[in-house]
Amino acid sequence: MPRIRSIKPEFPQSESMGRVSREARLLFVLLWTVCDDDGRTRAASRMLASLLYPYDDDAPKKIEGWLVELEREQCIERYTADGSTYLQVCKWRNHQRIDHPTASKLPGPREGSRILASDSEPLAPDMDRIGRDRIGIEVPSEPLSGDAPDREVVDRVFEHWRTVHGHPQAKLDAKRRKLIRDALKGYSEADLCQAISGYKNSPHHQGQNDKATVYDAIELLLRDAKHIDAGLRFYRDPPRTDLSTLTRRNVAAVENWVPPEMRAAQ
Repeated sequence: MPRIRSIKPEFPQSESMGRVSREARLLFVLLWTVCDDDGRTRAASRMLASLLYPYDDDAPKKIEGWLVELEREQCIERYTADGSTYLQVCKWRNHQRIDHPTASKLPGPREGSRILASDSEPLAPDMDRIGRDRIGIEVPSEPLSGDAPDREVVDRVFEHWRTVHGHPQAKLDAKRRKLIRDALKGYSEADLCQAISGYKNSPHHQGQNDKATVYDAIELLLRDAKHIDAGLRFYRDPPRTDLSTLTRRNVAAVENWVPPEMRAAQ
């Protein structure tokens, strides 16, 4: 049930808010209204979009990217428990003063399948803006090489794909872990998550094609730089959905034929 919440005057001057988009700042405040008195809420992105942005048709496509921004700044933490996705606002008591709080009926982050480090434990330098790992992610036992991306980053990218494209039963095996590691050599975690989200904006990849087939396998989306760059374009400049399938196919063909420098000059 939505609740009345307050905003501190210093909120706009927060440095962490200055590092996220205006849309992510608004989402952060809106999340407070659906969180319980412990700062928790269910976190399926489509459900949040319908609750918080009932008049914005583009919100279901964009909200995942805003959530990723907030996670990157350790404003929120998403986790799974009993097959459902939840969200915890970090440092909740710093944001809200509740005189007579009602105990949460939702599981907390430490009640999931993995235990987080305690709140007092310092983060490693390279994790400063990435945040702690999510809960409920299968972690293979093979060791990482010294120059490989951090294991938690790989886990989070995979969990992002599972959540956005609706594959809760998918497993993070050695081949998929290597795929994500290789992609992280040329792109940041945020880049990969945005590319993955971007493919939700592609009618062709979501099944509007001659074969009526959804092309959303992580092996395809992160196959190489060409596919990752395409996902980023879909994320930043979603294709028009008011065009017919044939028109979209013709537009895509022209864009593939015209050199990038000419498209930029148009």
